[in-house]
Amino acid sequence: MSSTSVALSGFAGGIVGLLTAWPAYRFSVAWGEPPLAACATCGSGITTWVRLKHRCAGCDTASAVHPVWTAIAGATAFALLAWALPASLLLLACLYVAGLGLLMSVIDLKVQRLPDPLMLTTFVGTAVLLTLHAFSTGTWPEYARGWLGGVALLLAYLVFALLPGAPMGLGDVKLAGVLGLVLGYFGWPAVVFGAILPFLVNGPFAVIALIRRGRKARSPFGPALLIGWLVAVVLAAYQAS
Repeated sequence: MSSTSVALSGFAGGIVGLLTAWPAYRFSVAWGEPPLAACATCGSGITTWVRLKHRCAGCDTASAVHPVWTAIAGATAFALLAWALPASLLLLACLYVAGLGLLMSVIDLKVQRLPDPLMLTTFVGTAVLLTLHAFSTGTWPEYARGWLGGVALLLAYLVFALLPGAPMGLGDVKLAGVLGLVLGYFGWPAVVFGAILPFLVNGPFAVIALIRRGRKARSPFGPALLIGWLVAVVLAAYQAS
C-alpha cells in the first residue's frame, strides 16, 4: 500500500485509540457488573461513551488510561496492517480486530478480564467481513482454513487454560479463537506462530508481576495474544506480497 494510505490508516488508528481510553475505563469492572455509571472517587455521574479527557469532570482524578498512549498504540497497529496488506475487506477485518483488541487490552490490563459483549462483537464483525471478502475474491479455501484455524487455536488454548496454574482464563481462550479465524486466512504457519508468540511476549510481564506481587500473581494475557496476532499477520502478509 502507498505511503499516503499507510499514513491515513495510522491517523485513523490514532483517532480510534483516542476514543478507546474512556470506554475502556467504563468497561473496567468486575465480572457480572454493568459498565461504570459514576466516578469511583467522587460519585459524579457518567453519561457519555465519547470523551477525550482522562480525568473526572467532577474531581479531576485521573480515571482512564491517558489517551495519548492508546492513540500511539492504535496508530502503530493500523499503520503496520496497512503497510503489510493491500486495501481489501481482509484488511478491514484486521483493522476491526485491532481496534476492538486495543479496547479489550486496556480493560484486561486494568481488571484482568475480557468482556463477553466486546468479544461477541469482535467475533461477529470479523466473521462477517471475512465472509464478504471470500464472496468478493473467491478465496473460499482460505476462508475455510480460517475457520479451521479459529477452532484449532480455541481448542489448543482451552486445553492449556485447563492445566493447573495456566496464565490465562476462558476470555483468553475465546479471544484466541477469534484471532485464529484471521490467522488461518494467511496459512497454517501464521496460526502456529500466532499461537506461540504470545507466550514469548507475556514472559517479561509475568516475571515483573512475579517480582512485584509474589508467586500467586497473574499478568493479563489478552494484550500478549493481540501483539502476537499482529506480528504474525504482518509477517505472513509481508511474506506473501
